[in-house]
Amino acid sequence: MCPSSSASSQQHPAAPQHPWAGLYILAIAVFAVITTEVVPIGLLPQVVEDFGVDEARGGLLVTLYAALVAITAIPLTRATGSLPRKPVLLSTLVVFTVSNTLAALAQDFWWLMAARAVGGVAHALFFAIAIGYAARIAPRGQIGRAMALLATGTSAGLILGVPAGTALGALTGWRPVFAALGLITALAVAAAAFLLPAISHDKSAARALLPGGPTLLLVVGLAGSAFLGHYTLYTYVSPLLLAAGLPQEWLGLALVALGVAGLIAIRATAPFLDAQPFRWLLLVPLAIGLGLAATGLAFPHFWPVLIVATVWVAAFGPVNSTYQNVLVRVGKSNPEMAGAWINVSANVGIGAGSALGGWVVVTSGYSAAAWVGAAILLATLLLTLLFRQRLRAVR
Repeated sequence: MCPSSSASSQQHPAAPQHPWAGLYILAIAVFAVITTEVVPIGLLPQVVEDFGVDEARGGLLVTLYAALVAITAIPLTRATGSLPRKPVLLSTLVVFTVSNTLAALAQDFWWLMAARAVGGVAHALFFAIAIGYAARIAPRGQIGRAMALLATGTSAGLILGVPAGTALGALTGWRPVFAALGLITALAVAAAAFLLPAISHDKSAARALLPGGPTLLLVVGLAGSAFLGHYTLYTYVSPLLLAAGLPQEWLGLALVALGVAGLIAIRATAPFLDAQPFRWLLLVPLAIGLGLAATGLAFPHFWPVLIVATVWVAAFGPVNSTYQNVLVRVGKSNPEMAGAWINVSANVGIGAGSALGGWVVVTSGYSAAAWVGAAILLATLLLTLLFRQRLRAVR
């Protein structure tokens, strides 16, 4: 994951000639990377049927990826801190190209898992580097705008990547989806090689492991908890909708509708996030938790499930912007390491949510998974209130 609205005030000594071309390339690369992470959610029914595994094992395609991001993000960011930024960034995109190509060619489930593992490690480093890169090539005085553009790729990948991949998978099968992602990342490598300027950076910044101190860890925990609760059910939203009576051929369109609802919510809330960041730390988990609880109550009735799931996914739309905004404010002295911590928090939540949700779905059903997720979001809200004085001080 990557931050959405602010960054370190550090600037490059001389602005590049075509900064926005480079920033758009980064945003496209971010979209491809995030889509690579979450696209198995929409392809899960096809994958489990093709390889003859159950939903819980299929969910490992998300869990393993997220776990590797969480484990390797901080050490990889620090280990590469003294290396030139552009070659490191290009290398991560090359690895993504290889990962997606291997996934498209997978002959069995373990091959597919291995391909996902390769991508997870590349993901861990990519976002930390991309955050610092965007901050340094941004036009003077427009770092916030540059971060917002980068976050557009994140949000589009999270919200539209699943339905787009699902729709393509319904037409062509799941393998061409990974092949298409490999092609996108390959094109991003070629474009970045020409359009991204080489940049200088403060090598000493890589030594700070915890910019912002305990407050950063607090926000990291809250963000991870929000992702944990949401992905307890969202990882299995495709089989959930099918179990509620949605025809298979309409699954892609339904997920597109959910994604559009999320994008509308992001657009509607974005102008207000900077003015009162603490208020959004309360509103977002509350809204997601209520959406999850309502989805659990509505299942298995088709139209109620579809309606409340749309509201639930819309409520999740601003979660990235909300927590990323606060995290980068807290860790503004070192945006690359703050980006690594963002990677950790989000992917621990995604991975743990996928694993927990898979177990609950198999043992107790979709409604139970929804209520477990809602309980986690309620706990997130209560912890935010408990530490309200510290969080209100974040500017």
